[in-house]
Amino acid sequence: GKNLALAPIVCVLVLPILITMQIVIPMRVDHFLSVPFQLMAMYFLCAMWANTLSILAPMPIAAGSLKPANPKGLMILLQLFFAAMLPLMLSPTLMPMGVETLLAVLGVVEGLPIGFVLMLLECALVLVLYRYVLGWQGKWLEARELKILETVTTKAE
Repeated sequence: GKNLALAPIVCVLVLPILITMQIVIPMRVDHFLSVPFQLMAMYFLCAMWANTLSILAPMPIAAGSLKPANPKGLMILLQLFFAAMLPLMLSPTLMPMGVETLLAVLGVVEGLPIGFVLMLLECALVLVLYRYVLGWQGKWLEARELKILETVTTKAE
């Protein structure tokens, strides 16, 4: 639920940036229209990654702050690893435009909205993957529920 609750906030924050970029540095129409689908794919890939981190390395948060209370060394290392791997997790969302650019450079196809079509397909694939992985993560969360609850409710000393 938290993944879907945060999505409108992300969209509201990105929309002015996207419009400003289109005014300052105009993109082709098909490239501009593919950005929301790329954003959606990136968002749900990031959500899957963050859900996994929350299940593997839960951290208690001190009351009234967003700072971890009593962080453990292994949990911090795991969170740093996940943060470092995030760009690698999101890199597949660059492939549709990369394929279009490669085909244009090679002179195979130029000016067609290949990146847009591939982005639509990729976005659909990510949404199907998200739906599948979310069920798996729900079962995993249920199996680790007591351990996570114990971790996040421990009082800071």
